[in-house]
Amino acid sequence: MKKISIILLLLFNLNSFSQTLSELVFKGDSCISAKNPSMALQYFTRAIALDSKCSMCYYKRGVVYAQEGYHTEAINDLYYTSLLRIAQKDEVLEHTFFLLGESYNALNQPEKALENYTNTLLLNPKNSEALEAHFYSLIGQKKYPEALTDIKRYQKFSKDKSKVQFFYGTYYAAIHHIAKANKAFTKAILLKPTAGEYYVERGKLLLEASNFEDAILNFSKAIELDQNNDVALLQRGIAYHKVNNILAGCSDFRRAAYLGNDEARVMLEAHCPH
Repeated sequence: MKKISIILLLLFNLNSFSQTLSELVFKGDSCISAKNPSMALQYFTRAIALDSKCSMCYYKRGVVYAQEGYHTEAINDLYYTSLLRIAQKDEVLEHTFFLLGESYNALNQPEKALENYTNTLLLNPKNSEALEAHFYSLIGQKKYPEALTDIKRYQKFSKDKSKVQFFYGTYYAAIHHIAKANKAFTKAILLKPTAGEYYVERGKLLLEASNFEDAILNFSKAIELDQNNDVALLQRGIAYHKVNNILAGCSDFRRAAYLGNDEARVMLEAHCPH
C-alpha cells in the first residue's frame, strides 16, 4: 500500500511539473502575441529552469532574442536547441539553423552564417528564404560560382521569375558585368513593377556607372512606391550630390536619417550645412 502511495505521489508530481512547464510556455507564447518580448523571455527562462532539456523552450527564447537583436544570446539558445533536436530533423531544427545563420550574419561572422544556411538547405533544399540568404552570403564572400549555382537551384523550384532575374542582376553586378546586370534588373522590373528593391538596385548600378540622372529616376520610383524607403532616399541623396543638387540631396539625407539610416546621418553631417 505504501509502495502504491509513493508511485501515485510521483505521478502526481510529474503531472504537476508538466502542467507548470506547459503553462509557462503558453504564457510566453501569449506575451509574444501581445508584443511583450521582455515578459516572454522571462516565462521561457522560468520554463528552462524547470526543464533544462526542453528544446522547444530554448528555441522559443532564442527566436525572441534574435527578433530583439540579442544575437549572442540567440546563438547560445539556438545552438543548444540544435544539439537537443539534431536527431529529429524537423521544421524546428530547420528554422533553428536559419536563425543561427541570421544571428551570425548580424554579428558579421559570414563563414558561420554560411555554414548554418547550408545546414538549413540540407534539411530543406526548397527553403527559399534560406537559399536567398545563402546566395547573398556567397556574394558577400565573393564565392561567385557557388552563388550562380544557387540561382539555378532557385530557378528550378520557384515560380517567382522576377526574383530569379533580380538574383542574376545581383550576381552580374557583383562580378562587374554592368550591361548584363542592367538587363537582368530591367527584366525583373518588367515582371514585377511594384518591387521597390528592384529599382533601388538598378539605381545603384546606374550610379556606379555615373549615369546619375537615370539613377535618380530609379530611386524616385522606389520612393514613390514607399515613401519610407530610407535606402532609396540615401542613394538618391548621393546621386543628387553627384549632379551638384546639394539642396535636394541634403533633403533626402535628412529624411533617411530621420527614418533611422545611420549612413544617411553620416552623409548629412559631412556634406550638408547646418
